Amino acid sequence: MKKISKVYPLIIALMFSCQAYQEPLSENNISQVLNAEEKLGSFSVVKTVDKPKFWNKIELIRSADTSIDPEIMLKRGRQRDQDIINTFGTDLPSSTDFCLHDMGAPTELKNKTPILLIHGANTTATRSWVDPDGDAKKQGLAQYLKAKGFRVFAITFANKHGDNFVWSSHIGTAIERIKQLTKVDKVDTIGHSKGGFSLRLHVSNVFEKQNPFKQNIRKTMFIGTPHRGIDFSFRHPIINWALIEDTDSPLTYAPLSWKKMLWKGQWVDSKDMYIGSGNFKGQLQILGRLDKVNSLSVLEQDWFTTYNGGDGVVSKSEGIDALMKQGGNLVAKVMKSPVDSSVKVYNLVGEKNNIPGILNEFTGKSDGLLFSYSAGAVQDLTGKGAVLVENKVMNLNHLDLVSSPESMEWIAKSFAN
Repeated sequence: MKKISKVYPLIIALMFSCQAYQEPLSENNISQVLNAEEKLGSFSVVKTVDKPKFWNKIELIRSADTSIDPEIMLKRGRQRDQDIINTFGTDLPSSTDFCLHDMGAPTELKNKTPILLIHGANTTATRSWVDPDGDAKKQGLAQYLKAKGFRVFAITFANKHGDNFVWSSHIGTAIERIKQLTKVDKVDTIGHSKGGFSLRLHVSNVFEKQNPFKQNIRKTMFIGTPHRGIDFSFRHPIINWALIEDTDSPLTYAPLSWKKMLWKGQWVDSKDMYIGSGNFKGQLQILGRLDKVNSLSVLEQDWFTTYNGGDGVVSKSEGIDALMKQGGNLVAKVMKSPVDSSVKVYNLVGEKNNIPGILNEFTGKSDGLLFSYSAGAVQDLTGKGAVLVENKVMNLNHLDLVSSPESMEWIAKSFAN
């Protein structure tokens, strides 16, 4: 069980909480927020935290997008980084808010276009981009790019498995704020995993919220992005047993594909941890049926009923089709929505399934989590005239794609002026 659970800063980085828990701001925090608020058109800068660990500053941005509905984030999915909690003012913030992290100006500004880094699910900007191993020993892509002369920003979303349309709206707002701070016309963007999917919504103008793409991105890069979806938790039913345990571990904050299951000798309901419970909208939206591309693993318990729906020996499942429908069949819409013609596109795909301590995807070529077929579906990106500059394939796993020396060097060269 311990080995399986190590996957979930990662399996959660894409895929998929207990009674919903929402902790309100204290009166002191509310006062602090309102007194510092600076309204700037479609958003407000609520407050700034100066000189947090790793960053030059973090701003709390509040969107004025009235189409953003409240989202539930369960207590197990709360924010745990103290600087991020200090910025939000709570460990369970509202989905109208996000943190904009600023690395500060490099010693020598060699590249005039700033870069916005967009993390995946169940993580933060800090863990994804500046402290990839979580022990403050290894530097990440943000430090690497700053050392190369880039001005670097990153976003932390409030809800770790949040609605991709909300994330897409916030990406647009973050870009507008970066333009104000740096006095530029366009920004470059890098999205990893689920964050790449939200970025794809934005630059392809697939939106439900009130913040469409404004042609303010020069170059965009998708890294380990599920362009054609992901089906990991339906393809590999065994992970449900790793996630059902009622613990406070952030590593296993991911939804179950089984609605009911046989657990410790009795049938139990997955309840709030079920992917269809309403608590994991962002994960529903990136589901894609890929069994016609790579065959299912027929040796896993209840493999057929988990994927297609029905009653198995130890589980009951609605099946991936029903959950894709609940998520609005969004992957199918994205496949038909190319990137805006004003954007130059880069895509990075991993093909090494060696993520330590987890069940790696083995039923087809993958980065350990995401099929190369989905991450490499660049034919869907260029239908409106966007230029695909390069589709790079590296022998790296899903996590190393954003933190290995090889990938960071290629990323920096791609964005150099």
